[in-house]
Amino acid sequence: MLHTASEGLLENYLIKTSFIKNQQNNALSAFQDFVAENRIATTDHERMAAWVRNEKYVNVYLFKDNLLLFATDGYKSATQSREYLFNTAINDQLIYNLEFSDTNARVYMEFFFEYKYYYIVTILNVAVSVLAFIVLILIFFNQKTSYISRLEQEIKILEGGNLDYPISIRGNDELSSLAASINEMRTSFIERLNSENNAKVANRELIAAMSHDLRTPLTALLGYLDIIKYEKYKTHEDLIKYIHNSRDKAYQIKQLSDKLFEYFTVFKTDEDDLELDAFNGNELIDQLIDEQLLILQNNGFQFHLDAFEQPFKIHVHLVSIRRVFDNIFSNIIKYGNKSVPINIRSNISGQHLSLTIENHVNTDIKKEIGTGIGIKTCARIIEKHHGHFSISQTKEIFTVQISLAIQDRLN
Repeated sequence: MLHTASEGLLENYLIKTSFIKNQQNNALSAFQDFVAENRIATTDHERMAAWVRNEKYVNVYLFKDNLLLFATDGYKSATQSREYLFNTAINDQLIYNLEFSDTNARVYMEFFFEYKYYYIVTILNVAVSVLAFIVLILIFFNQKTSYISRLEQEIKILEGGNLDYPISIRGNDELSSLAASINEMRTSFIERLNSENNAKVANRELIAAMSHDLRTPLTALLGYLDIIKYEKYKTHEDLIKYIHNSRDKAYQIKQLSDKLFEYFTVFKTDEDDLELDAFNGNELIDQLIDEQLLILQNNGFQFHLDAFEQPFKIHVHLVSIRRVFDNIFSNIIKYGNKSVPINIRSNISGQHLSLTIENHVNTDIKKEIGTGIGIKTCARIIEKHHGHFSISQTKEIFTVQISLAIQDRLN
C-alpha cells in the first residue's frame, strides 16, 4: 500500500511539473559541453560511451545522413555495419543538431531520470516497511513478555499460599490457555484441600463418637466378665443372664467396630493397593464359606452349596476377602428368610471365578434404612482385587455376584 501510494504521488508530481523537461535540457547541455570541450568526433565511441555510463539515465543515438553512427543501448553491431537507418517515427522535438570536431550530426537522446526517484522511493518504502514491521513485532513481544511477567508474579502469589488469588486470562492463544489451565488447577486444588479438611473433621468426629460408643459397652462387658470370674452372682440364673448380657455387649462392640472398619475402607482415599498373596483357591473358598455356614446353622438357616471342586490358584488379600464374606452373610442373618434355603454356587469360566449367593428376603421384618457402607465396602475390596461385585434384588430374592480373576488351574 505504501509503495502504490508513493509511486502514484511521484508520478503525479513528475507529470504536472517541468521537472523531466528541465532534466532533459540539463543533460543535453551537458552533452554539448562535453563534445565541445573535449573536441569529440563522431568516431569517438568509447569516450561518448564513458560519458553515458557516467550519466546513468541517458541513452545517446548519433545519426549522419539518416544512418546510425553511434548508439549506447545495444546497437553496436548495427552501427558497425551502418545498415540501421534513421527512424522517421522519432519525434523531431527530441532530435538535436550538434557540431562535432569532424562533422555535424544529429543526436537523439532518451532520458530515464524518473527511474532514479522511483528507486529512491522504493528503498524508502522498504525501509519504512521494515521499520514498521520491527515496531509492531516489538509491541507484540512487549505485550507477551509483560503478560508472562504478570503470570510469573501471580504464580509466586500462589506459591506464597494465597490460593484464592485468580490467574489473569488475557487473549486467546497458548499463554491464555496455560493461564486457564493454571486457574483450573488452582480451583481443583482448593476443592481438594476443602474435601480433605472436611474429611479430617469428619474422621475426628467419627473417632470421637465411636470411641465413646465403644467405651460404654466395653465397660459393661468387663463388668459382667468380672462378676462371672469372681463368682459374684447368686444363682445359676444370674450366671446365665450375665453370660447373655456379655454376649450382647460383645456383639454390640463387634457391630460398632464393623461400622468403623467399613467407613475407613470406603472413604479412605490415600491407601495403597492391597498386597495380594497366592492361595489354593478351592481350599480358600471352601474355608471362607464353611466359616459362614456354621454361623448360618447356629442362626437357624438352611443352605444349598454347589461348589467347584477343581483346584485353582488365586491371589487375594485374605483379611479383606474374609471381610466381604462376613458382610454378605451378616446381612443374610439380619434380613434373610430362614424357611427358604440359601443357594451358594461357584463356577469357573476361562480365567474368572464366579460366586453367586442367593437368599430370600424375610418380608415379615421391617428393614432398617442403612448407609449402604457395607455394600460399598465389598464393592471397593473386590475392585482392588481387579474383580467385579454386583447385587440385584427383587421383591423376595436378594442376589450377590462376585467375579475374581484366577491365575491358573492346578492339576
